[in-house]
Amino acid sequence: MNITVLYNKPSDRFATDATHKAAEEDTEHSAKEVAAALTSKGAHVTLVSVTEHAIDIAVNGITADLVFNLIEWTGVDTQLALKVFDAMSARGLHYTGATKENYHDTCDKIITKRLCQRYGLPTAKWQEFKTRKETPEIDTYPVIVKVSNEHSSVGITKDAIAHNAQELADIVKRRIDEYHQPVFAETFLTGREFQVTLLEQEGLVVLPPAEIVYGKNTDVPLLTYESRWNERHSDYKNSDVELAKLTPFLLEKLTRMSQTAFTAFGFRNYARFDIRCDEHEIPYFLELNSNPGLGDDPDYGMTVSYKAAGMTFSDFVWKIVQSARRRVNKR
Repeated sequence: MNITVLYNKPSDRFATDATHKAAEEDTEHSAKEVAAALTSKGAHVTLVSVTEHAIDIAVNGITADLVFNLIEWTGVDTQLALKVFDAMSARGLHYTGATKENYHDTCDKIITKRLCQRYGLPTAKWQEFKTRKETPEIDTYPVIVKVSNEHSSVGITKDAIAHNAQELADIVKRRIDEYHQPVFAETFLTGREFQVTLLEQEGLVVLPPAEIVYGKNTDVPLLTYESRWNERHSDYKNSDVELAKLTPFLLEKLTRMSQTAFTAFGFRNYARFDIRCDEHEIPYFLELNSNPGLGDDPDYGMTVSYKAAGMTFSDFVWKIVQSARRRVNKR
């Protein structure tokens, strides 16, 4: 099988402001890992990178049986990613993972929250802020303020947590001024945190969930941008990822809610959901990743999950390919 692994280069805006470039550069490393994994399974693999100035040129040059889509432009660059989806569709290319609609709906966290409510999926109480002038109406403190269109924990800091309406108003103003996009506040959940990976095989399989375990010296149990990407920060790696030890009731709850979300959103092939519990161990969706990053990283929940299911990284990636091919063959 001829497979093209398609990924994006960081956009030009990082040339003048490299604050969050580390998260963007991770995409190329992931693409190389996926290409090596597919090659080990006997596929003929071509790596194709895309820049914002040559989307059509890159996509028009693809002649593969399948595109392994690792495009991860998000935030203000989301429109670039959507152009890639349009270019692939115009060529009639078959590709893994999210559809254009999936990607659009999950790159905007406010849209995701609204869809969760529409589908009856559990999500923490929240309020949207667009103009800095809205009156805070959320009444379950503490709350955390998140930027609507950013991912990889961009905008997630400890000082994004508000304990009253005045703090919330102040944080909202700062975030809108900094990121120039809507933000939202949601109840800050303080219970256990999980990453749940789903894989379409002959049916929809939920892999053994992974748990984010925070260190005893962590004052705020939170995956911030600094803790994930800044090796020089005191919060770097303030948590570990372990196979979750779950009661039968909680495992069943995580499984059912994840399967329901995957189906309701119309996801394809694979996905990863970030879920956190309140103090009563009731789980809520934090984020739905329709095209999550891939890699053989022991600090990544997906890695913990596929290994617990008896798979290597190559096995896991190949199952994604098989899932995509089954869909193509049914047409």
